[in-house]
Amino acid sequence: MRFPLSVDRPVICAIMKQEQPYVIEWIAWHKLHGFDIMIADNCTAGPQTAVLSALRDVGWIRLVDWRHDPHQPQRRAYSYLYWQALLHGYRYLGFIDADEFFEPLEGPPWGGAQLVRSLLRRPSVRSAAFRWVNFGSDGQEVYDDELVTVRFQRRGRHDASTARWKKSFARVASVLPKALRNPKLFMAHGHGFPIGLHKTLVDGMTLDKHPAAMPLEWKVGWIRHYAVKSRQELRDKIGRGAAFTPASEAQGAEDYAATRDQNDIPDPLDEAKVGALRAKMAEITRSLDPAVVKLTRPLFLQRG
Repeated sequence: MRFPLSVDRPVICAIMKQEQPYVIEWIAWHKLHGFDIMIADNCTAGPQTAVLSALRDVGWIRLVDWRHDPHQPQRRAYSYLYWQALLHGYRYLGFIDADEFFEPLEGPPWGGAQLVRSLLRRPSVRSAAFRWVNFGSDGQEVYDDELVTVRFQRRGRHDASTARWKKSFARVASVLPKALRNPKLFMAHGHGFPIGLHKTLVDGMTLDKHPAAMPLEWKVGWIRHYAVKSRQELRDKIGRGAAFTPASEAQGAEDYAATRDQNDIPDPLDEAKVGALRAKMAEITRSLDPAVVKLTRPLFLQRG
């Protein structure tokens, strides 16, 4: 346990289930941005647990075992991760999924943590949210070993229905009063925190001033959302169910893609960023046993 609120680096928290093909890229991206990372392992089959355990052992992440909770575990895991963030002394935390990549649109290219801190240090601000930008399948049918952020280069518009969805960061201390009021019933939520509208920023503006009914172009930052990927990967995702949805209740692939497979605007990742990301992934990979690296493959390829 660290002294309360003594760690100035924001921590990104996530719950993951069978995300081993994507986790090294996701970690590398957010490490480049200056974040600490805490992952709840909700793996019930496959090699994700071995991969995450190896990443923990060499110091890339903190790891929480959440394999005991197979049915809609996301919010319970988020609540536990919140208490863990408090225990480890973090001042700021955010919830982001394995298909989401936070990216600032202003300031240094790898300044994600710096942006979060600067917004949350404003005297009247307690939470800062960033809207989704959905990257579609770009017509791809099958899995490829290339980076997710490189493979899918076309995105949706700012006025798409899904661009209204947000992911949030908050001051840990600002959530604490409601969490302490009833610890057993407190449930953290990935899309927002129990904080007043006038103390929450979206696109750098408070919610009471943000035109939520007609979203503007993204301002200070966004969440790159790769929900669909290729059709093969989407079918696999739907089959296993999301961390918050049992497979038996999941939408069909076509219904899911209808709202998220957005390919309106070509927007490839900057080559300098791609180079930095590849270098960071190579650093992470070199720190792992080659046998563990071999496990970072989709289950449908391992079964084949």
